[in-house]
Amino acid sequence: MIRKIFIVLVVCITTCGYAQRGSSSPYSFYGIGDQRFKGTTENQSMGGISMYSDSIHLNLNNPAAYSDLQLTVYSGGGSYTNLNMKTATQSESTSNAYLDYLALGFPVIRSKLGVGFGLMPYTAVGYNMEQRGETTLNQYNGEGGTNRVFVSAGYRLTKNFSIGASANYSFGKIENEYRRVVQNIERPTLENNISELSGFDFKLALNYRRRLQNDLVFRSSLTYSPEATLSSDNTRTFTIGNFNPNTGAFVGETKNVDLDALGLRSVDLTIPQKASLGVGIGKDYKWFAGAEYEWKKTGDFNNPFIAVAGVGYEDASRFSAGGFFIPDYSSFTSYWKRIVYRLGVRYEETGLLVKDIPLNDFGISFGLGLPLGAPIPTTNSLQYAGMFSNVNIGFELGRRGTTTYGRIEEDYFKVSISLSLNDKWFVKRKYD
Repeated sequence: MIRKIFIVLVVCITTCGYAQRGSSSPYSFYGIGDQRFKGTTENQSMGGISMYSDSIHLNLNNPAAYSDLQLTVYSGGGSYTNLNMKTATQSESTSNAYLDYLALGFPVIRSKLGVGFGLMPYTAVGYNMEQRGETTLNQYNGEGGTNRVFVSAGYRLTKNFSIGASANYSFGKIENEYRRVVQNIERPTLENNISELSGFDFKLALNYRRRLQNDLVFRSSLTYSPEATLSSDNTRTFTIGNFNPNTGAFVGETKNVDLDALGLRSVDLTIPQKASLGVGIGKDYKWFAGAEYEWKKTGDFNNPFIAVAGVGYEDASRFSAGGFFIPDYSSFTSYWKRIVYRLGVRYEETGLLVKDIPLNDFGISFGLGLPLGAPIPTTNSLQYAGMFSNVNIGFELGRRGTTTYGRIEEDYFKVSISLSLNDKWFVKRKYD
């Protein structure tokens, strides 16, 4: 039954997931777009921390966590974001819904070796801006983004140490348009820039877990992603013709720009190296609290194909803290006592500088893990695998940017939902 549900999810998501715009932010113009994937719904609900792992959930930010799997886990999630953008004089609201991830993980050797793979929209571009003057009309439009296919594995070296690695292939297409109409000029112009992106990158992880007194468990994690390259194959066209501002139609003579002569036909973009360190403490099946710091060397990023005056990059960082609480995971009398209650906070320096002002992002999150099965039986038999499935709901309130010097401030409310469905594979037949 669980496999049938997962197949239906795959069909639905692959049919309509990529038809949706993943961002409505003007900041998605910069770099290769807004980062879409920030962890599973469970991770996001705890501020984005990734050092915690268990046997029935996938932790897509930490490949060493696959070593804890005891059951096959099908996981898929999506989000809805309501965004309010404002400057010192104007404001506008928009919203979008999109797929976050689709993944499968399973143990090869239970609590020893686990592997997984999946698909996620990684970055998104989606903006539509207009600048009007007394005699001019400038319009800026962008859409597209990158997707990521990944394969991960985690292995338990000793009782306390686990290692893991992920191999990622990113691919996608980004299109940026710039239209300029000047009053009393018969033939306005349209500039269209298209980049087709592809490249590999890797992630390594080391987890440490140790039991302390009073049933306390200490956890820590260290992850590292080396610098990698994203290849960008580019085209640029100019159209000179007639533009109808009411319908958006632009018809005229189109010419290709010789990017080979400019050395811009194919350029390499840097996927910056990054590292994270997280520590936490808790009691199994009861509560957990942790904090994590991530550093990313985005100061080396440069895209000569799309050069924007007044925009630069510096190294980025993120601090997250969060955790969860379960009143009584095995309660037979109260469903609410078996719910996982999550809470977190996050502060991020994105590394983007606009007019020498950094773009920072702050968010507060909370969420629920809702069991789908009956109360957990007293036996440890894995024949009850399906009883560990759950629905996870997360909420986040945040603010990004500032209205200083004509900048745009974004206030957002995000709702995320995911399914974590458990099953047992490779069951040996007892009867023919």
